[in-house]
Amino acid sequence: MPEGFAADRKRGAERMPVLRRVGLFGVVPLVVIAVAAFGWYRLSDTGRDWRYRDRLAGFCQGLVPEAESAVFTGHEESRLGRDRHVPEHDGLRWEQCKVAGLSLVIGDVADTVTNDGDAAGFLTLLHRGSAEQPVALGGGWEGYTDLRNTAVVLPCADRRSSVLVAADSDEALAGPAEARQAARLVTATAVRAARHYGCDAKPGGAVPPVPRPDGETVPENVTGTCAGIPVATAVDRGEVNWIKKTDGTGTAPVEECVLGKTVAFSAAAYHFHANFGPYAQRLRTIRYDGGYGSDGYGTKAESGLHAADAWATARCPGSTARALFVAHATEYAAPTKSFLKASLRAFAERAAKRHGCTDLRLPR
Repeated sequence: MPEGFAADRKRGAERMPVLRRVGLFGVVPLVVIAVAAFGWYRLSDTGRDWRYRDRLAGFCQGLVPEAESAVFTGHEESRLGRDRHVPEHDGLRWEQCKVAGLSLVIGDVADTVTNDGDAAGFLTLLHRGSAEQPVALGGGWEGYTDLRNTAVVLPCADRRSSVLVAADSDEALAGPAEARQAARLVTATAVRAARHYGCDAKPGGAVPPVPRPDGETVPENVTGTCAGIPVATAVDRGEVNWIKKTDGTGTAPVEECVLGKTVAFSAAAYHFHANFGPYAQRLRTIRYDGGYGSDGYGTKAESGLHAADAWATARCPGSTARALFVAHATEYAAPTKSFLKASLRAFAERAAKRHGCTDLRLPR
């Protein structure tokens, strides 16, 4: 072996440990930095917020806003769940997801959509499960809250459809302040959903403070959503000694008045409810055994009268689906047809006027 080659090989062998040490000293800091960065990403508040934002980008079609949802989740991505996308079918496309204790449904609902009665279907999920009265959100929104369910409807100006967002809480919300936070989440989601679905809709403004729904009050004070109903007649018959109402301001997609009596326990005698847009579709198009509206509010009947029910319909702005107004007597009432008709007329006329409805069809 030549002397020069042997010398170079020897010098190279001497340099190798030095290079290994230099390489090791270069890699160790990078590993430390990577571990520190990962720990910061997983443990710091800023890293938590980044992870939450990343999760929201693909969660519920990206429709859930960060700030309004974080009020309930605390930016914890683990509190986002049940992400379900239902592709368009027969004029309906929708999403379902969970934000902390709030179950959200978000839909683009054509005026022609019918209620197939599926327990997991979009219109079925709009069922209210609260004993509290629905209170209008105000702020220019067609929405309501009853301290458990909160919803808003945005009619599309460019087509016969509405965007609807509803949030159903696992438990009753803590009070009007938390209900207002839920309303902010619902309205912000609705604005994003309208943009996502290509719906030309006019949103409202800031959600004002939410009033607490009225409890049972004396029947002499017949105002708000109960205004005009001949309550004195039911009082004289011994059927009623209290009413539940809301002040009747703003526009909510559902409105109610309840007349009841307390003896050994409190029980409702008469329910009055007004339903607009998809909420009217839910009731008027429910299918049972191949038929529609077995509860008497079917699509072919624009008004009607039974022994314990009377109903009317009207044409309202923003939807070709007719609004539905119902007077229903429970087993604790002894209704007459004249009382049902007179009560329904008073209730429906005022609700229709609030919503700018025309062509009110009442039972004869």
